[in-house]
Amino acid sequence: MAKTLDYQITLYPAHRDGAFVVTQFQMMANYPEQRIQAAGMDDLIDQVTQFAMEHGESCSASVRCLAPRKPPGFKRATENLYFNLVDRTAEKRGDAAA
Repeated sequence: MAKTLDYQITLYPAHRDGAFVVTQFQMMANYPEQRIQAAGMDDLIDQVTQFAMEHGESCSASVRCLAPRKPPGFKRATENLYFNLVDRTAEKRGDAAA
C-alpha cells in the first residue's frame, strides 16, 4: 500500500483559446487552496478532481507535494490538470469583428 503524503492544491483561473490552454496568475491574488493527504497517485488525482469540481469554475490545478521527496510518477500525474475549461475563441473573434 502506498504511503500517505501531504499535498497542497491551488486552483488558478484558466480557459481554452483555440488549441491552447491559458492560465492566469496574478501577484498577491488569493486563489482557492486546500491541503489534503493522499495515498498514491490515483487517490491524489481523485481528490484534486473533487476539489476542482466543487469549485465549479474553469481552472488549472497546481499540486505541491509537501513531503521531502516526491513519489514516483508525481510529475506525470499532476502536470496537466485542467477542469471545467471554457472556450473563449469565439469571444475573441467577436471582438475582432466589432
